[in-house]
Amino acid sequence: MQFSMLNLIAGRKHQFGALVLMRGETFLETIEDGGMAVVIVLKGTATITRQRQGAQVGLHLTPRRGEPVWLTSPGTYCVVAKDHVVGMRMLRTGGEP
Repeated sequence: MQFSMLNLIAGRKHQFGALVLMRGETFLETIEDGGMAVVIVLKGTATITRQRQGAQVGLHLTPRRGEPVWLTSPGTYCVVAKDHVVGMRMLRTGGEP
């Protein structure tokens, strides 16, 4: 996977945003082929899950505050706030450079 700092600074193929969720609120993050997402929870508690196709939950994470979570497998991830959550997210879309 290529990661160019020039593309990051120029904002090409990258999206930065705040992650602000009230207790019980959900946020869906979809990652394309060749893409990735980084989620950092700064305050509160959240869980990140990913369902396998037609099966049970294949991934269930509860990230620690301040530690980045790297989501690299394509698919849809669900972030659920257990408490009020404040954090950041960075999404890199897939495709040709």
